[in-house]
Amino acid sequence: MTVIAVLPNSVSIAPAQRLSLGRRFLLVSWTMDGKADGATDPVGPITPSVDGEPVRPPFTTLTVETGWGGRRVLSILRAPRDPRMPIHFIANNRVIAELRTESGAADLDPAGLLGSLDGAARLRVLRFLFDFACSTPALRRDAAFAALCRRLVLDRAAEPADLAVRATAGGGLLLCAGALSGRFGAISGLVVLSPNGVARAPFDACIGADPAGKGRIAFDLLIDRGLCAPGNLLVVLGANGVACRRFPEEPVGLPTLTDRLNARPDTPATLRHYLLTSLAQRGRSDASAASAVSELQALAPLPRRQAADAKRPIGASLDLAVPTSDGGLFLAGWLHDPHGLASELVVRTPFGGERRVERFGKRFPREDVAKLYGSTGIDRSGFVLYLPGSPEPAEALQVTAELRLASGGALRLVPPPRPRAHADARAAVLGSLPPRFATPELLETVIAPAVAPLHAAHLASRGEPELVVYGERKAKPAVSVIIPLYRTLEFLRFQISSFATDPAMADAELVFVLDSPEQRDEVVHLLRGFHGLYGLPMLLLVQSANYGYSAANNAGVAVARGNRLLFLNSDVVPDRAGWLPQLVAALEERPGVGAVGPKLLFDDDSLQHAGLYFDRDLQGAWYNHHYFKGLPRDFAAACRPRSVPGVTGACLLTTRAAYSAAGGFCEDYIIGDFEDSDLCLRIRDQGLDIRYAPSVELYHLERRSIGRHQGYTRGVASEYNRWLHGRRWADRMDELMARDWCADDEVRPSKTSRTRKTAQVTR
Repeated sequence: MTVIAVLPNSVSIAPAQRLSLGRRFLLVSWTMDGKADGATDPVGPITPSVDGEPVRPPFTTLTVETGWGGRRVLSILRAPRDPRMPIHFIANNRVIAELRTESGAADLDPAGLLGSLDGAARLRVLRFLFDFACSTPALRRDAAFAALCRRLVLDRAAEPADLAVRATAGGGLLLCAGALSGRFGAISGLVVLSPNGVARAPFDACIGADPAGKGRIAFDLLIDRGLCAPGNLLVVLGANGVACRRFPEEPVGLPTLTDRLNARPDTPATLRHYLLTSLAQRGRSDASAASAVSELQALAPLPRRQAADAKRPIGASLDLAVPTSDGGLFLAGWLHDPHGLASELVVRTPFGGERRVERFGKRFPREDVAKLYGSTGIDRSGFVLYLPGSPEPAEALQVTAELRLASGGALRLVPPPRPRAHADARAAVLGSLPPRFATPELLETVIAPAVAPLHAAHLASRGEPELVVYGERKAKPAVSVIIPLYRTLEFLRFQISSFATDPAMADAELVFVLDSPEQRDEVVHLLRGFHGLYGLPMLLLVQSANYGYSAANNAGVAVARGNRLLFLNSDVVPDRAGWLPQLVAALEERPGVGAVGPKLLFDDDSLQHAGLYFDRDLQGAWYNHHYFKGLPRDFAAACRPRSVPGVTGACLLTTRAAYSAAGGFCEDYIIGDFEDSDLCLRIRDQGLDIRYAPSVELYHLERRSIGRHQGYTRGVASEYNRWLHGRRWADRMDELMARDWCADDEVRPSKTSRTRKTAQVTR
């Protein structure tokens, strides 16, 4: 047992009174002469002791000034196991107060607890009680303690006004509203009193202007439905007092939060932001609240905000902010700061994520910004950024930002919400950078980290495609012809009529894959008419969305029955009948051939394709090229069958075995570039050859479908695909193009590959 020496009494021992706080805790109070010196108590820390042993936590002590010039000390501690044991309170090794438990000891009057205290001291006492209770589970769930708190509050506000219940929200929350006196001051705490306990409100209140214009303080509060039981009290602790409001019966037919905001377009941005951040805070552990955040951002977003005033020396805008599922954040916008006033950009997501940008890296010109500010030189104000981060409970659709100035000021920026669909968000990222500024560094460090997870998320959303069958399916077709369809349908009648009038096509299986499902009814009707006209069996596979060229071909293979697979564009039309058996013969005339491609012609009879090869541009980036492109149809070198590095996917024949061994078409590419050469390189990695068959001629009305895809025409999709292809296959392409691809089918090493390739094209 520890013995505490009590020094001679230069300070008298104050008699203490007690008040039971529920079943396990005591509130002990005593008074002392003198005043505390500001926030410093000359007595020092006070420790309770029972039978010479310090009381174990939790315990806490508060000292407040009384109205008559003294001090009242309050201490909350666990009740001792033996209620007969006295409790001593020790400061500076002295006993300064004692609670005796002998018969006749006076208990503290609850109503007198706040007596002789001014408003500020009463607030401190109530805050003292509520703070300790909310941090002590055994006390906050004690009904007796809740009843005491209720009595203390109602002694000061006998008839509390009702709160208004406005709307329901995700995560089991309700939106409530109330008003306070204009003299109340800043709200410093919110506590809910129920018959069974004390609970801190889950969120702070959002303060707004009084709609009635009477100088009152209006507030909105998101709170758990379980805390809003009729008769429960909301205790509002403020800088200048304490207020109490009562929860009423929940109204019937409450609108959802989103419905309420949509019905009130004048809802202040501060309230929208409060609702969003509060739901996001709950959404970290509650899926329904996280979903509510996404819904709120999509249906009731914050209004866009930018700083675009030509009269001010600095301006900025976030035109696009795309958070991704892996925690990354893509930003695109502009910063006009000729005087260097900005210090950093701070971007926040609704779920509490924060990113800071001090350097904006590589910038590019923005003609619209230069025109706004009347810049005479090149105004390189545009920027794109990718900021990595950790995944959040749900994808944010909208962020907020501050452009902080070196002086300490800030410009608030709010971008529009990111497109909800992953494909639209991907297209927005690809369209945010002009293609001429798409350097390999920007593609690798900014575009690719944002595009890759968006593309993967889009592919992951695939639903089961719809299969429409026209006629009787062949059990073992000689060739399955896979034809992706996207928007362009005007060539179908030429293509199908050429198939229908070619007897050699009778053994082929036609599989059309529609990648623009909005055309489903039109295409179903169109193919039904062709089937009725020609009696040609066909399959139509309708994708649930546009997932790209590779995904369309892979989906077609999944339903096809043939062991030979012909991938054919919808804008390719045969020159004459009998072409398919010739192409099959070229595939099978020698062992080890994995794929073949025909001669493709433009509609003016010039060469479009006579095999595919790889070359570098002046910056060293790899490109796909077609041999003899633009030369006459009967150009001698283009009329010799030979091995080639690859062939175009506009018309590519392979076997199911080679296709499967290569892993099919890689679906990492966007829209429609480089997927075919990637497949060719995968086939070559299986040790198989690829050949060009010039005796088979077809017309290719090149890039008619892809030209209708805004993601391709208005962005850097092609540059992204080229970068991705080059990063994966640079060494292999370098190895292949170090050979001399000769017309006599012999492949010999070349000392000067670039010279010989040029000779191939020009001879």
